[in-house]
Amino acid sequence: MNPWQYCLLILPLGVAVALARSALKKRRMRRERDFTRRLETLLRPRETVKVICPSPSGHWVLTSARLLLESGEGFTAIPFGKIKSLKGQDKAGKTTTSPTKMVSLTVKAQADHTLRSSAPEFVLLAKLLRDRVQKQKKPAKKSPPEKKRSI
Repeated sequence: MNPWQYCLLILPLGVAVALARSALKKRRMRRERDFTRRLETLLRPRETVKVICPSPSGHWVLTSARLLLESGEGFTAIPFGKIKSLKGQDKAGKTTTSPTKMVSLTVKAQADHTLRSSAPEFVLLAKLLRDRVQKQKKPAKKSPPEKKRSI
């Protein structure tokens, strides 16, 4: 075979790879656009998004009022008052409270939900969620009882 005939064989392969890459890119863009639209319909008035953390099972969205977990077709909303505890684990499997050392974060509410550290947003999500849950659990200071005055 002549060298120019090899080029003719490689050309259809290159076109097929380019078409497949283009289709995947369009699909990724469409899924991201659909996620944004669905998220906008879920937000309550005056509720703001603090951080969005992607994961293999879906996105975790921390808002000013609750934690939203994307699961398949829909979202699971967990208000901060319903979160019982947070548990972070480091590489050795030990419990840690430092978001920078965490490899996974388990949120205990009505069910356990686990997020693995796979994106740079994980550290910010863990820090903000930990601060919010600790703030929620901290009891408010009570004023001392007033003394009754007798006449």
